[in-house]
Amino acid sequence: MIGLLGGLRFRVNDSRVFTFQNFRREISASWNTMNRIGQKPLCELGGADLQTVTFDITLDASLGVKPRALLGIMERMTESGEANELVIGRQLVGKNKWVITKCSQAWEVILRGGELYRANVTLTLQEYV
Repeated sequence: MIGLLGGLRFRVNDSRVFTFQNFRREISASWNTMNRIGQKPLCELGGADLQTVTFDITLDASLGVKPRALLGIMERMTESGEANELVIGRQLVGKNKWVITKCSQAWEVILRGGELYRANVTLTLQEYV
C-alpha cells in the first residue's frame, strides 16, 4: 500500500495501479504588522494557517481501476465534507484529519457507449481542525 485517504486506497500490485503524482503540501502562518511612527512596522505572528495538500491522480482502466466508480467515491467524499486521515506509507500527514475541498476532473478517453476509460483528477485537501 502506498497511502490511504478514507475509501481511497492508493496501491500498486500485479492487477491494479492506483497512485498519485505531484504531491504538494503547503504549510503557512499569518503575520500581522503594526505601523509605528518613524520606525519600521512591528511584526507579530497571528498563528498557523490551515495546511493544504494537492495531488494528481490518473485513473486508467488499462491499469485495473474503474474510473467512474473512483470518481463517484471522490465526489461523495467532497460533497459530504467527510474528514479522513491522510496516510502516506505508514506515516500520517499532519496532525489532523483532511477534507477534500476540490475535485477537478478531466475525462480524457470515453469509449463507445459512454464508458469512461481514462481520466485525470486533481484533489485539493484542507486540514480539518
